Amino acid sequence: MKRILILSDIHGAVAKAKKLANLKRDLTIVAGDISSCGSIEEARAVLGELARHSPVVWIPGNCDSPELPSIEIEGTRCIHMRLYNHYGLALAGVGGSIHTPFGTPFEYSEEEFRAMLSKLEEVITGNSSDSLILVSHTPPYMSGLDRVRGGAYVGSLSLREFVARVKPRLLVTGHIHEAWGVASVEGVLTVNPGPLEAGRYAVADIEPDKDIVRIRLAKLPETGD
Repeated sequence: MKRILILSDIHGAVAKAKKLANLKRDLTIVAGDISSCGSIEEARAVLGELARHSPVVWIPGNCDSPELPSIEIEGTRCIHMRLYNHYGLALAGVGGSIHTPFGTPFEYSEEEFRAMLSKLEEVITGNSSDSLILVSHTPPYMSGLDRVRGGAYVGSLSLREFVARVKPRLLVTGHIHEAWGVASVEGVLTVNPGPLEAGRYAVADIEPDKDIVRIRLAKLPETGD
């Protein structure tokens, strides 16, 4: 059984990352927005802290620099538009997000996202979906994990269609801070752990050789920082 710490939307909160030091895990997945406004040094500090306690796989979010995937950070592996095999698990990801009202550093159109997913599908072809964990900062459309406070669903239809075709064992997403939770999307277990910036995270227990995935949502104790 592999225990995976799942994080997203950290926004430079190194202090929150440090509070997870005693949480035993075999791997940490970070689903984007590592920095608050595109700072590579801030992202490096966050990922470096997490890598002190387990290997880390990550993708950038819309608030991260588009240059971040080209930066080597010891103990971590960027899986943006890549496939990485880790002890029986295949991990692939796509970072950034479809357009937001905020003009953040790493955004693109739905059409561009569809093309990115098509390229990613070529990358993962030949790998069993039974062991595939897909990580996307943007959530799938009408999943509940893409619903903003006003009630609108702002996820990607292209991603939902991709998930329906590829059928990964687990989809990890983020981006919409208020839409943390667990859902079934096209029959695929999907989790938005919520923003670590607000103390939220998730833990997944996965048996690589069996169809067993358990997800627990959690929150750090309130301490005022």
